[in-house]
Amino acid sequence: MHPKSYSSLHRQRGSMLIIAVFAITALAALGAALMQISWSQSDTTTREVLGTRAWLAANSGTEMAMARLFPLVTAESPIPSADCSATPVIVPFNDKGLSGCSVSVTCQVEGTGELAQYRVESKGMCGSGAHKVVRVQESWARGLEQ
Repeated sequence: MHPKSYSSLHRQRGSMLIIAVFAITALAALGAALMQISWSQSDTTTREVLGTRAWLAANSGTEMAMARLFPLVTAESPIPSADCSATPVIVPFNDKGLSGCSVSVTCQVEGTGELAQYRVESKGMCGSGAHKVVRVQESWARGLEQ
């Protein structure tokens, strides 16, 4: 071997180690970034699903309140009376679609007689802890005077 080439190789010893450490560090940073993106997408999807379920629970509560406000006419009760309570009615759901969700419904009467209006607030809640989602629906209805 030529003495110049030997000394040149001798001086380059360890440069591959620096390149290998840099490559490993870059790949580790890329892996960490991908893990963060994956976790973020999973968290977003969970919140979106729980938000939809909470909205549907609130919608069910609104429909329940409207059915109490305007019950169907039957032979036993030709003119049913509206049921409006400011005390929250809390209903937990156990069916597959809304399992783990609940709804809290309140009703307030604004005005009297023919001018009476009902304000229904339905609050659907799904999930727990850091993944608890709440959706609120407010509806107004006017009494039917005959």
